[in-house]
Amino acid sequence: MEMYRKDLALPYLGRYPIYTVAGEICYRYSQTLFFKIAKIIYERYDDEGYQYVFEPYYDVIDGLCDIDYGGIPGIDLSLRKPKYYRADATPVFISERTPSETRVDVRDLIMEAGLEYLNRLEWLVKTDHSYSGDRLIVKNMEFNNYTSINEVESQWYALSILKMLGMRQPITILGKSFPDHLRAPFIRLYLIEYAIQSRKRLANQRIGQEDAKDGGIYRGRKPIATSVTALHSAYEAVRAGRMTVAEAMQATGLSRTTLYRRFKRLDAMQSD
Repeated sequence: MEMYRKDLALPYLGRYPIYTVAGEICYRYSQTLFFKIAKIIYERYDDEGYQYVFEPYYDVIDGLCDIDYGGIPGIDLSLRKPKYYRADATPVFISERTPSETRVDVRDLIMEAGLEYLNRLEWLVKTDHSYSGDRLIVKNMEFNNYTSINEVESQWYALSILKMLGMRQPITILGKSFPDHLRAPFIRLYLIEYAIQSRKRLANQRIGQEDAKDGGIYRGRKPIATSVTALHSAYEAVRAGRMTVAEAMQATGLSRTTLYRRFKRLDAMQSD
């Protein structure tokens, strides 16, 4: 356990640093969805001592328990500490995703990030380079990709709610405000909802594309809109015995083989 490690230097407490850099560690769920999971601070002191401080956001972390985001390398979050200190040592999280002072091209990497000298946390905040070992990135303290609630479509509604929750913004859902201690359960709930809506949307897109192919109006990746509503209506009518397969073929304009294939897809969606 971390609390018994002998190699951890005592933290610098009660002293004022002469230089500070801060950022926020984010879990990148997708290209547009991020969850802030911790604040990370670098502090340097007048005697050349330094330390890194990790401040976990447990209100977000606890909401990610169902997706196995991997935690923060080198930090035992099960201890539930409000702060984790790494004094006079470079923590694993920093060392594995930033260049060392001895790297051959370190000067080029420093200049690319717009820096005059290497501060590894500041470089991590400003660089465009990404670490491939996990889905954690470091953003500046002003980072916020939440704008507003999107009520146009269920999938995008769930996504916008998740952005609000992941950016640790005040929680307002359906015009009602909620306390911060509900952030984690809301994250778990809307991750499930977002996944369900994403699968449904993808299934409908595939049905529309294949219908368009049957009609000779689909070329490559640009699907032309078709009547998914008519297919669903025929599906429900056949299941209820109100329509024969032949009538469903006529109503949808699909061949028997294609119609059965569409119905099979809808059966799979129903079982989800």
